[in-house]
Amino acid sequence: VKIVAASSLWLASKLEESPRRARQVIIVFHRMECRRENLPIEHLDLYSKKFSDLKAELSRTERHILKEMGFVCHVEHPHKFISNYLATLETPELRQEAWNLANDSLRTTLCVRFKSEVVACGVVYAAARRFQVPLPENPPWWKAFDADKSGIDEVCRVLARLYSLPKAQYIPVCK
Repeated sequence: VKIVAASSLWLASKLEESPRRARQVIIVFHRMECRRENLPIEHLDLYSKKFSDLKAELSRTERHILKEMGFVCHVEHPHKFISNYLATLETPELRQEAWNLANDSLRTTLCVRFKSEVVACGVVYAAARRFQVPLPENPPWWKAFDADKSGIDEVCRVLARLYSLPKAQYIPVCK
């Protein structure tokens, strides 16, 4: 679990705007493991066999993850659509709430289940409902953004379910 988490984080950092070196990921995960096990936080020698083995395992696991994903790693975020949609709908007061909802949507599977346009419409709709801002119904506003009502409703349901969950707690998996 630990090496898959580290490899996933390393791969994700490469796909976004903040790539990290394998060394940085290994050091952070080593420190986390020391803290979790209540061990003194020791310096991990970059020239040690342990570091070399961890780096090789990190790379190998990253390759397995990529293979399982079919090397398809591009996920388009809904954030880039939100500003355009709200400017078109002339409702700038919803911008921050829609942005927050889009950030929270990344904690769910919405980004792989729906096109980014649908998720963006869903978070705009949820933000409008929260602030009771009416959106044009005739013609339906979402049709202009290449979305369907059922997808928007599902995005709202998933977000509502997310917010109804209790606060996450750490559960040790290695004991």
